[in-house]
Amino acid sequence: MNKKEKLASLMKEAKDFAEKMDTAKAEDVQKLAEYKSNIEALQAEIKADEEKAGLLKMIGSKSADDPTEKKAARTLGDHFVEAVKSANVDKRFDVSASDFKAASDTQLSPAGAAEFATTFDRNVVTAARTPLVIRDLFGAETISGSALTYLVEGAIQGAPAVTAEGAKKPQVHFGEPTKKTVSLDKVACFIKESDEYISDYPFLASAVNGRLLYELGLVEQNKLVTDLVGTSGIQTDATSWTAASLGEDIADMILQAAMDVQTGSGFAADGVVLNPAVWYMLRVCKNASKDYYGGGFFGSQNIPNLWGIPVCVTPAVTASQIIVGAFKTCGSVVQKGGVSVQAVNTNEDDFVRNLMTIRAEERLALAVRRPAGFKLLTKAS
Repeated sequence: MNKKEKLASLMKEAKDFAEKMDTAKAEDVQKLAEYKSNIEALQAEIKADEEKAGLLKMIGSKSADDPTEKKAARTLGDHFVEAVKSANVDKRFDVSASDFKAASDTQLSPAGAAEFATTFDRNVVTAARTPLVIRDLFGAETISGSALTYLVEGAIQGAPAVTAEGAKKPQVHFGEPTKKTVSLDKVACFIKESDEYISDYPFLASAVNGRLLYELGLVEQNKLVTDLVGTSGIQTDATSWTAASLGEDIADMILQAAMDVQTGSGFAADGVVLNPAVWYMLRVCKNASKDYYGGGFFGSQNIPNLWGIPVCVTPAVTASQIIVGAFKTCGSVVQKGGVSVQAVNTNEDDFVRNLMTIRAEERLALAVRRPAGFKLLTKAS
């Protein structure tokens, strides 16, 4: 802004202030006097510049402000000033100086501009997640009520037998079935997000919401394992293996457990659940020649199995637990509806604060209809 433009701006500012000032206030009167003093000083400077320019022109000298006088620009600031001088200063203008670099400087990467040279990847890298696989082992049921009561077969008394002609046949009696009731438990959680967060960073909001459902499923998985292990009537072996046991010993125990499941329930085992640390012990087993057991015995990396039984490797069970069972036929996950996800902005004071509350929940229970169809192996302390 040159002096004339500055004068015009200052006079307009003074005029606006004068129209709004309160003459009864001493401070307003003093400020108006300051405006007057500044305007007169600026007018004097402009008049002096004009007289100087006229005198220099009369004697044939070039004015310092004459745009025809070109000086070598030594700095970027000087270069920009020269660009401004070439613009039409009587009108509104936009000026940008062309590239300029001092000959004696070395251009280095500016530390403060590092972020501008960074490509931002909007994909959120998630932390390592436990596979949610336990639920898929069981059967699935839905109910309309809040609890489920089912009957567990009573023990059989007596047994059929081969009898001779005319001999008395053995009597068989089935014990009274036992009622068992499981109530639905609710697994739930919620998060709050601002409207700005959702609209300005949708990729982050999507990642957070996806993680919300994962965390819900993780609690669900741990609950199913806890409920199964705590079910009365499942087969257990508290001295299955010790710290000195080898992988092949554990493999033998798992095979025996599978036989016990079939004997106890009448159904073949269809799943083995074990911790990654136990799976590692099995995979590093070697024969007398120090060759690893492998090939089809352990299945493929994507579909592991042991003794032909699918293996579920998950930290949902501890390194001191192995569960062998006929999961599909002897147990089921009972659920009312599905996973419910709701979002509202009317919770508490969310509306006036532009917040959104997102809630995820589900109701489910584990029904173990044939407890003998599961066997829990544990490591001796």
